[in-house]
Amino acid sequence: MTAPYSAHIAAVLFVLALILMLAAPLGYRLRLWSAVTALTKIVALGLVLAALAVLGAIVSLATGGWQVGPGTTIMLAAIVVIGGVMVLLPLRAKAIAEKAPIRDITTDVANPPPLRALLPQRQAEGADGAYPGAATAAIQHANYPDLAPLQLDMPPAAAFARALASAKAMGWTIVAEDAAQSRIEAYHRTLWFGFTDDVVIRLAPEAGGTRVDLRSVSRVGISDLGTNAKRIRAYMEKLKRPA
Repeated sequence: MTAPYSAHIAAVLFVLALILMLAAPLGYRLRLWSAVTALTKIVALGLVLAALAVLGAIVSLATGGWQVGPGTTIMLAAIVVIGGVMVLLPLRAKAIAEKAPIRDITTDVANPPPLRALLPQRQAEGADGAYPGAATAAIQHANYPDLAPLQLDMPPAAAFARALASAKAMGWTIVAEDAAQSRIEAYHRTLWFGFTDDVVIRLAPEAGGTRVDLRSVSRVGISDLGTNAKRIRAYMEKLKRPA
């Protein structure tokens, strides 16, 4: 295979890979296909094409593609770098998912805050609100041992106001705010695919102050790739030091 020909093939494969990687989240957001289809078929095919594009670019460079001209050399180098990232990121996500195959994270695994106002939305997407149980709790403890309730040195009414303000500052969509029950429910959509994650905040008087528990649970998928744990950490930090 001549260098110019292999460079052309690499470029075509790379463009097709990019199209698939962009089409996967766009189609999901437009409800053209499910999350399973987007991730296991469209993204998977894009990953294969990206790998082939990288291989083709390397072959072209090794067989004299750099001699065609500086533009071709830059293009091939870009395919190797960007295509390599496109391949490595999904593989890294796969490794994370295999290590922590859970999507329901909470600061209280013994008594997780229950979903109520969000249940109709979850059920419409084929999800329920039940906590998976001891197996999920064990995996969470092994992977996110730092997650714990937060103790605020203030009465529940003041703590509720701060908790609600912090939730809004996180950019979450508030679905329910019940000061009498000291509960807040909200949801947040992830940036790339727009997957919906639900959040429950529960406050209770404890030791002269207020205990805050949080539960963040995804509506789809087997693993959240650590997203819910990161969300809980970010919220607790904001709650400690409100803007």
